[in-house]
Amino acid sequence: MNTLAKTLMTKTDAGGLDFHHVSQFTATDLREAISSLVAEDKLSLADALCEAGLSLHPRDENILSMAALMANLHQDWERSESYIRELMEVQGGKATAFTWNLLIRVLRCQAEPVEALSTARSALIQHPENPDFLREVSELESFFGEAAIFVQPNQTWQ
Repeated sequence: MNTLAKTLMTKTDAGGLDFHHVSQFTATDLREAISSLVAEDKLSLADALCEAGLSLHPRDENILSMAALMANLHQDWERSESYIRELMEVQGGKATAFTWNLLIRVLRCQAEPVEALSTARSALIQHPENPDFLREVSELESFFGEAAIFVQPNQTWQ
C-alpha cells in the first residue's frame, strides 16, 4: 500500500480527511492509492480519491482509467463508457488493447451490440491479431447473422 493510501486511511479513521493534502500527489500516486484502497475494500474512500483525482488531474490517463474501472466496479456502465471514451481521446490513435476491450465489455453490458461490434471491428484495425477482439467480432457477428455486414468500424477511432 502506498503512502497516500496509508495516510488517507489513518486520517479517515481519525475523523478527518484533508483533500488539500491530496493535491500534493501526482496522478500516478493517486492511481496507486485508489488501487490500494480498493484492495483493502475501502470503496467509499477510493471513490472520493478518484473524484479528487478527476478534479486535480483532468484528462490524465491514470485517473481516467481508474475512474472507468471504479465505475465498472459499481456497474455504472454509462459513466464508465464516458471515462473510457475520454481516455481513448487523450490516447489518440494509441489506445491499448485493454482500453478497447474494456469499452467493448461496457457496451455489451449496456445491451448495445451494434456499437460493440463496430467498436470491436475498430479495435481489430488497431490490434489486428488480438485474440480477444477476434473472438468478440466472431461472437457478435454470429449474433447478428447476415445483418452483421451492415455494421462498420467506427471511423472516429481510426
